Amino acid sequence: MTPRRFVLCTTPAHGHTAPLLALARRLVADGHEVVFFTTGHYRDQVAATGARLVPFAPGYDAHDLMVANLEREASSKRGVRGVKDDLRRIFVGPLPGQYAGLRQILDGFPADAIVVDTMFFGALPLALGPRADRPALACVGVMPFAGASRDTAPFGVAMQPGNSPVLRLRNRVMNWATEHVVLRDIQQLAQRCLAEAGSAPFHGYLIDLAPKVVDVYLQACVAGFEYPRSDLERSVRFVGPILAPPSTDFDPPPWWGDLTRGVPVVHVTQGTLDNADLGRLLRPTIDALCGENVLVVATTGGPDPEPLRRGLPANVRLERFIPHDRLLPHVDAMVTNGGYGGVQQALAHGVPLVVAGDSEDKPEVAARVHWSGTGIDLRTGKPSPKRIAKAVRRLLATPSYRQRAQELQAEIAARDPLGAITDALERICTRP
Repeated sequence: MTPRRFVLCTTPAHGHTAPLLALARRLVADGHEVVFFTTGHYRDQVAATGARLVPFAPGYDAHDLMVANLEREASSKRGVRGVKDDLRRIFVGPLPGQYAGLRQILDGFPADAIVVDTMFFGALPLALGPRADRPALACVGVMPFAGASRDTAPFGVAMQPGNSPVLRLRNRVMNWATEHVVLRDIQQLAQRCLAEAGSAPFHGYLIDLAPKVVDVYLQACVAGFEYPRSDLERSVRFVGPILAPPSTDFDPPPWWGDLTRGVPVVHVTQGTLDNADLGRLLRPTIDALCGENVLVVATTGGPDPEPLRRGLPANVRLERFIPHDRLLPHVDAMVTNGGYGGVQQALAHGVPLVVAGDSEDKPEVAARVHWSGTGIDLRTGKPSPKRIAKAVRRLLATPSYRQRAQELQAEIAARDPLGAITDALERICTRP
């Protein structure tokens, strides 16, 4: 691949940024120049890739709004109200500032291509302008594919897809209502932000826009985990999940040998977002499985685990963090609130799932786990211990869940996501 210049742009959240950090590392290793445009909070992670960080200005850096905290995780921040609040403050509202910062980068760094994550809207003014006036533009899908379709209900309602006449009528009505009624105010906000950036307006639905206007849309999962769409945009490619690099400095805890003592291992995690209140899923799972013949490995993903250690059941091991590449080969079932990256890691190891999430894109992740046959969707973010115990027992007793997870494991293992992305970037950089 000819040495080129790339600008990578990400929403200031770990799940959106980590995949593009891996891409930056690959591009730098291949001899390219890379500028990484994101929050300054990721300065060290960007430096480790060899890319050059250009940090967001404080006026449009929404990093602090993405940090797990009890205020953000309150019931008022869930459902449609929470989604709209996030769109206003984190994704759409910063668009003019992001675009101004991106233009400033391009003035001193004539890039061959810009790569954005799913929800980085700062490059939309370029995408909506003449192709000859901008670099090549690619989007990496780091969350469930949100494009509207005649075969799917609107993104966010977490309904199963379908292409029968009745379901297509349902989809058409609900997609129209979402664009023109439910998210009408967000549509209008996006148009105002684009006008402020000096951009042409867009036509259609904002959430459906990226695959229509970028040169290539690279969805970071395998096709077996995403709803089939008969009207999928030609720009979309399924490249497979961009998994975390292998851990190198892991010091196993003293109980590590318990993983091989012959009982099923159940891992429970609330990920790195929506985990300030561990009473939503992690604590109920511990309570649910305390009397079961399983070993429970619980990780807090950030919060201090010490307050939970008092009275911990004998079959539970609790840590702040354990690298998934070390833990998941020993795991028989995973209980999670549905973070996209964590679910992809589980499937890459053939681990079936119980999912309980009701914030951000988590209900859509859970719905795809159900649809793909790789696990159970509890359709709530705060399940009772009784429901969790019942779901885990069912998961462990039903071989089809493990079989489907292993089928996706094989599909994932056959993909080279970073290779596919770099090949796609080469093609769009050389396209007239």
